[in-house]
Amino acid sequence: MLVKDIMQRDVVTVTPDTRFFQVLRLLQPRGFRHVPVADNETLVGIISDRDIKQAMVSLAGAGAVGAELERARERLTASEIMGRTVITIGPMDTVEEAARVMATQKISALPVTEGGRLVGIVTETDVLALFVRAMGVLEPSSRLDVTLPDTEAELGDVAHAVESAGARIVSVMTMRGPGGEREVVLRVATINPGPAVAALQARGYRVRDADRGAAARA
Repeated sequence: MLVKDIMQRDVVTVTPDTRFFQVLRLLQPRGFRHVPVADNETLVGIISDRDIKQAMVSLAGAGAVGAELERARERLTASEIMGRTVITIGPMDTVEEAARVMATQKISALPVTEGGRLVGIVTETDVLALFVRAMGVLEPSSRLDVTLPDTEAELGDVAHAVESAGARIVSVMTMRGPGGEREVVLRVATINPGPAVAALQARGYRVRDADRGAAARA
C-alpha cells in the first residue's frame, strides 16, 4: 500500500507569519502534535508540540512577565519557532517506508510532498490504523504464533494445515521470535482456533500459547 492511500489530505497548516498565540489556539483544541508551515502550498517548516514548549520556556527564561510576556508572545511568529529541516515522504512511497522513517528518525508525523508542494500528512496513528486493519483484528478472529524451521518451504505447509482444518486465514506475517527462531503469525477468522492448532501440532509444528486453542476446544 502507498502513502497516498492512507495520508490525510485536508492538512491544517500555518504560514511563516502566523503569530505564536494563533498557533497555540490551532493546536491545543484539536490535540494536534504537529502543524506544517507552508508558504503558497510550499512546505517551509514544521512546528511540533516540542517546539511550542521550547518557545514558552525561552520566553519565560528571557525574564518577561505579565503584560510584557503577553506582548512577547504576540510578536513571536511561526517562522521563529518552526523546524526548518523537515523530513518528508512522497505520496507514491510505500507505507512500510513511511513507518521505517518514523521509527528510525523517532518522529510521529511525516508531511507528504510532491514537487515541493504539500499534498498531505501521514502520522503514526494512520500507520497503526492500517496495521490493525491489515492484521484483521477488527473482526472476530484468533491469532496463532507458529514456530518454524528456518526454511521457506514450510510456510505453504502451515497455510495448508490451517485451511484444511476449516479455518480461513485473514492475514499472515513472518518475523523472528524472542529466541531468534522464525515465526509465522497467522490471524484466522474464527474464535475457536482449536482444530487449526491441533492440525499444526499433528504436523510437528510448535504453536506458542497453544493452550488458548485447547481452551477453545473445551
